Amino acid sequence: MKLTESSILQLKAIKVLNFRIEENIKGKKKFNLDGDFEVVGYKLENDVYKGIEFKLDINKGSKNAALKAHIEILALFNVVDKEMSEKDKTRFMLYNGLSIVYGIIRGMIYQACSALPPDYRVLPAVNIKDFIKSCIEEKLKEKL
Repeated sequence: MKLTESSILQLKAIKVLNFRIEENIKGKKKFNLDGDFEVVGYKLENDVYKGIEFKLDINKGSKNAALKAHIEILALFNVVDKEMSEKDKTRFMLYNGLSIVYGIIRGMIYQACSALPPDYRVLPAVNIKDFIKSCIEEKLKEKL
């Protein structure tokens, strides 16, 4: 089967803004994940794209963790659907784009942490819908 159809969501660019990891081969396997995101507009080569600025901390403040990390990534997307409203395009980009970005981070962590056993460096799957909901709820509480 040929893969000729393009997706409605196209990743145009990705930039790692910050990537710090600490490995402790004597540490314990645990994954305390804390993340946040912002939807941003970004100009790239005369075009303006919607994007996601995503921040992820792994085991921040944890003692004796095998892996600690802080990652910040900017991902720019284009939603190619003329019938979709701007609000729906943003929502579509957010849910699917965060899934793409988190998958990329999982691969980066796995590759970068070669001193750790494989099961210590495979980040868990996450529910993106629940993550977005909790981030929005936190931001609303901060505004009150």
